[in-house]
Amino acid sequence: MLTTWDHLLALVIVLGLPLRAYFGMRALQQAPVASLAVLRQRLWWRAIGMQWLLVTLVVALWIVTRREFEPLGLLLRPTAGLTGVLVGTATIVSLVLRQRKSLDTDAALRARVRDRLAPVERLMPRNRGEFPLFSALALTAGVCEEFLFRGFLLWYMAQWMPLLLAALLQGVAFGVGHAYQGARGIMLTGVAGLFFTGVRLVAVSLWPAMLIHALMDLHAGDLACRVFRVEPTEPGTANAA
Repeated sequence: MLTTWDHLLALVIVLGLPLRAYFGMRALQQAPVASLAVLRQRLWWRAIGMQWLLVTLVVALWIVTRREFEPLGLLLRPTAGLTGVLVGTATIVSLVLRQRKSLDTDAALRARVRDRLAPVERLMPRNRGEFPLFSALALTAGVCEEFLFRGFLLWYMAQWMPLLLAALLQGVAFGVGHAYQGARGIMLTGVAGLFFTGVRLVAVSLWPAMLIHALMDLHAGDLACRVFRVEPTEPGTANAA
């Protein structure tokens, strides 16, 4: 049985997280270059705190209402689906690592990476000094966003509609949650959300989706450190390494 707290948490996830991200990115785009590093890291800390707070509230609600955690996808059982997901993940990681070696010598590849990361350029780490905190953000996003969207929100929507429709709408909500990246970002993250949902359903667990999500964000941060060596002089511009 749904409670008032379920409705409030769903509202914060669907509306509160996107608004926080939107206004944070807006502040970054309007900030002078000299203040970007401090503001960027401040936003990272806020995102980390906000997401873990929401996860804590969901877990607390489950404990208070004595609900089973299995519907949230927190159990991990050996299945054929899980094996397939892990094998596919290992294959993709090996291909990405092979491509990564070409980044420093392939100017065209660096240009494609800069173009792909352009919508979130000011939000990304600029050097190895920023990377540890960004790594904490990436791990937080992998764990918390999967828990909140593919765990709680998918469960919540499935109380109102068939599971497949809930999965679709939850993926759309995930994409809209990244509206600060523009129309292209909404589409790409929406597709990513549906992919993570597929992983969660095939593996019958959130943990593989959490792992893949965190690895993707860590990879993006590593790429940013390598292609954006200095701060842009204007919003939306970048300088090559």
